[in-house]
Amino acid sequence: MAQRGKPKKLEESKQNESYLERVNHEVSSNQSKLNMILGALIVLVVGILIFNYFNRNKPDLGPAQTTTEEQQDANPNQLPGKYTVKEGDTLFTIAEKYYQDGSKFEDLAKANNLTDVDAITAGQVLEIPKLEIASLPNPSETPSPSPSPEITTPNTTDNTTADAQWGPKITGNTYTVQEGDWLSIIAGRAYGDIFTYQKIAEANNISNPDLIYPGQVLTIPR
Repeated sequence: MAQRGKPKKLEESKQNESYLERVNHEVSSNQSKLNMILGALIVLVVGILIFNYFNRNKPDLGPAQTTTEEQQDANPNQLPGKYTVKEGDTLFTIAEKYYQDGSKFEDLAKANNLTDVDAITAGQVLEIPKLEIASLPNPSETPSPSPSPEITTPNTTDNTTADAQWGPKITGNTYTVQEGDWLSIIAGRAYGDIFTYQKIAEANNISNPDLIYPGQVLTIPR
């Protein structure tokens, strides 16, 4: 009986060894596939990281800008042109840069369809129009804001006196400049004293009292 059992055990042992070989083969095959998948994922992740790194370092210039912003800025003597807004810029300072008159910021706002004159940002490209200055007084012919010798300073703000000396009295809080107006005459009409022109200049940020132009709306402080 013992001798008959030996071939059966030997056959079972060979079957077990064959099964283990198949299992090892399948495990090895699966590990190989897993390694290939992991390798592909690693390559993909590294590629994404490299792509993001190089794109992050590229500045976003926008569709209407170039890498040489300074070359876009127009020369004040060669208008019209363009200007790229810098940090700290306002329409007032840009108007001073190009027209030597900050009060012309309204012309810049109109040329660029800006409804809010305070809403400009660094990097924004503005159109700088060439303004007609024929209506502005010639600096060589500009009289002093002080009154001419024949005009005397009245001691009253009576409407009749204002009419006789400088024209109709200004009673409102704003005034639109007319052809031939001077800041001193406007002060005389508003306050009865032409020497108070500086009060209007300060209220309207006018650095040169001789430079006002027709159509300009002035605030008349009270």
